[in-house]
Amino acid sequence: MRYFRLFEALPDRNGLSYGLGVGRWNQFGTPMIYACSASSLNFLELLSIKGHVVTQSKWKLAVLEATSPIAELDIDFLPEDWKNRPYPRSTQEFGTAWAKGMISPTLKIPSCRIPPKSFPAEHNLLINPLHRDFLTSVRIEEEWDVSFEVNQ
Repeated sequence: MRYFRLFEALPDRNGLSYGLGVGRWNQFGTPMIYACSASSLNFLELLSIKGHVVTQSKWKLAVLEATSPIAELDIDFLPEDWKNRPYPRSTQEFGTAWAKGMISPTLKIPSCRIPPKSFPAEHNLLINPLHRDFLTSVRIEEEWDVSFEVNQ
């Protein structure tokens, strides 16, 4: 299945690069790659998180191919506060436990930016870059230069 990931166009970075930063589904020190089932959802996610400062950077959109079965989160088991902003500790603990438990290389999760009823048709994908099957589960198909600027 195809997935999309926006990332800042910096030297030596690609669509599967990662760091140790914090996010909605991971605590600091637990690497996590976030992707989306639709390219437009990437833009909505990043713009709603970072605001207009996204126009100050150069971006790339990676087209990823998930090549192995994808685990899916049962939406009924989400923490009650999962959609809160700022993101709650409960989702960070959930995602960190999933990643550290090496349960699967990928996990389909709902986006808090769109109605939960859109799940699983539209969703986000967590990718665990430390999972033993990471390199055989996801690959980069291509990368495109993209911009948040209207006049390009």
